[in-house]
Amino acid sequence: MAFTIRFRVWDKQEKEFTQKGFSLTLDGKLLKFGQPISNEDNYIVNCFTGLKDKYDKELYEEDIIEHTVAKGGNLTQHTGIIRYNTEHGAFYLENGPPLLQLFSIRKVGNPYENPILFDLYLKSKS
Repeated sequence: MAFTIRFRVWDKQEKEFTQKGFSLTLDGKLLKFGQPISNEDNYIVNCFTGLKDKYDKELYEEDIIEHTVAKGGNLTQHTGIIRYNTEHGAFYLENGPPLLQLFSIRKVGNPYENPILFDLYLKSKS
């Protein structure tokens, strides 16, 4: 069975996501066009969760999403950030349930393309 790992790379200097020319070694080192990167701190790697939202947008680690929670016959909207849980080997909402247990997911954005959105999310948590 073949398994492809997909990821996106945020270039801090260019302020954009890209996948072109980037690859990862087995020990997690980032390469660009097959060559080691000397300034890895200029890049942030986000893994693809393997899931899409209800509008067919791909969901990546650190994306901010809204989702519906059904409890006691009531439906409520919640917002959260996707994080990878190494202990369970799965994507979870930060301080929440596994991503696979959610329904009606809508991608709101990410902290890189929309830092104001991320700041608002952090303020709502405090």
